Amino acid sequence: MLAVIIPLVIVAVVALAVLVLWLGLRVIHEDESGLVVNKTGEPLAPGRLIALAGEAGYQAELLPPGWHFPLWRFLHSVERVPLLTVRPGEIALVVANDGATLPTERLLGRVVDCEHFQNAIAFLRKGGERGRQLDLLTAGTYRINPALFTVITAQNALQHGTDPRRLRVTQVPTDTVGIVTALDGRTIAAGDLAGGMVFEHESFQKPQAFIAHGGCRGLQEDVLLAGAWNINPWFAEVEQIPMTEIPIGYVGVVVSYVGKEH
Repeated sequence: MLAVIIPLVIVAVVALAVLVLWLGLRVIHEDESGLVVNKTGEPLAPGRLIALAGEAGYQAELLPPGWHFPLWRFLHSVERVPLLTVRPGEIALVVANDGATLPTERLLGRVVDCEHFQNAIAFLRKGGERGRQLDLLTAGTYRINPALFTVITAQNALQHGTDPRRLRVTQVPTDTVGIVTALDGRTIAAGDLAGGMVFEHESFQKPQAFIAHGGCRGLQEDVLLAGAWNINPWFAEVEQIPMTEIPIGYVGVVVSYVGKEH
């Protein structure tokens, strides 16, 4: 009799262990992350989409690669999210689906320190703003919460009504300059046709610095010289024109349309 019972007990224990593992264990592979949705918990505040304190709904923190236990299937669902890749020579634009309200005078959400949008908790707690973002993603691989951020790459640009060519790194060839028109910033002073020069924006690659130092929206006095530049097309438009050539024996007379009156 005992010889019959012991095998049955072993089988039952193994079956129970398998059931427990199936109910609570989640395995995330190296090339993906886990997006957790709580099926129970306090409801989110009105207007919020992402949970920061275990509320019901999409959770801000992604599961990293590895084994995670317990995440009971009757309490949580887990969606495997592939890594986001931005190819060399391209950029990616970001839209935040949750966050603070964007001020009416601004077009794009301000830059916050959130590890290139990989730290959703930091983005929300540091005042990241809902909507299109000033910051962008350059070439690389990222773990980004798709419930909080919509990322527009060259591969999915058409699905979001964007020309894929706008998501290439801006190339200004030799003997050419880039004429810049900023789409965000303060209003240009009355009487001026272009915004004056500001500093520390690294050739319009740091739009938050441009705005913080008083940069104006509209045509810019500053230009882009030959090189490759990571420019957010939501923040600035670049028109490339040939450099002005002055032949030997001639001089160039400059008329300025910015600055104080004569």
